Amino acid sequence: MNLRLVCEPVFAGDIREREDLLSATITLGEAEDIGQLYLTYKAAGVKFHQELRQEAWGSMTFTVSDPDGNRILFAGSMVRETGSTGSIP
Repeated sequence: MNLRLVCEPVFAGDIREREDLLSATITLGEAEDIGQLYLTYKAAGVKFHQELRQEAWGSMTFTVSDPDGNRILFAGSMVRETGSTGSIP
């Protein structure tokens, strides 16, 4: 991950809300990781912009917003090495 300090808004006006723009996408390597991370965030009281869901292409995703309003999408594969699929916790 490459982070940079920016002292002004990256997006002008309300375009982030109108277009549902993401600030970052983080992909997790294992099918179980996405569900476990979601449950950890939920237990910590994190407010989700999008709850955990399975996308049409098979990935599981959820989105959080940080205190500055940046939206961060977490994604993980549904397919496990054994060939079975993960499930939404």
